[in-house]
Amino acid sequence: MNEEHKKALSVFWPELLERQTVLERDHVKFVQYTSAHTAMSMITSNEVWLRNTRCMNDYREVEHGIDCLVAAYKSDKEGNRFKVVVDSIFPGMRSDFEKLYDGWLPHLRSNTFITCVSEHPPEEDEYGRLSMWRAYGGNCPVAVVLSRTSFLAESEALQAYTYPVIYRDADQFRSEFGMLADRLESEADYVRAIGLDRVWNLLFAIFKSYAFCVKHPGFAEEREWRIVYNPVLAASQHVKPKIVSIDGVPQKYKLSHSETFQKKD
Repeated sequence: MNEEHKKALSVFWPELLERQTVLERDHVKFVQYTSAHTAMSMITSNEVWLRNTRCMNDYREVEHGIDCLVAAYKSDKEGNRFKVVVDSIFPGMRSDFEKLYDGWLPHLRSNTFITCVSEHPPEEDEYGRLSMWRAYGGNCPVAVVLSRTSFLAESEALQAYTYPVIYRDADQFRSEFGMLADRLESEADYVRAIGLDRVWNLLFAIFKSYAFCVKHPGFAEEREWRIVYNPVLAASQHVKPKIVSIDGVPQKYKLSHSETFQKKD
């Protein structure tokens, strides 16, 4: 990650920057707790399945993030402050951005596919995390430990992106949204200098992540990250659609490419 990108994240998305820094500093890997059957299927077929967010164990996970964002954006204090700051930097941008995001929101709800992994620090190498063993994998659970390298690679090939989950209730999220407005105001010269297109893309990426990567604080011990793919926003030739039935629910999409998923140390 170059210094320019780090600077942009420090203003727009400091939690992503911090979580990536911790992964590197503390030699944290990723892990997926799942059933032995699913793990064998992944290994033998060289595939990783993505599930539609509507077919997750709790579809309200996505609605929670959207609800938090809507409440914060409409709030008298934090929401209005954000609007005033953005309008002061790029007059007229805010109303256009609202229309864009509102237009994409139905697709974010219905056409987003994800795979979930959890942070795996070195101290969990021997036994894993008890709460995750209890929650995932059924009667024959396994933990597939994964290198972080592929997840954090700066590549557009898959059009699938890795985001950390943030654990906030509505009040906590509103406060954090206010801090985003504070950073934009204090760095207004920098924000203006990087240009409207860059700011537009950064804000849209952040607002997208709010829709599918904000969970209630009660789940914080999971330390989850999500691989997110939306073929309506950006399709990839490496993500092959296939309809299968999972727990009786037909759904599609997988990551599958022999050259993409090379073994890494």
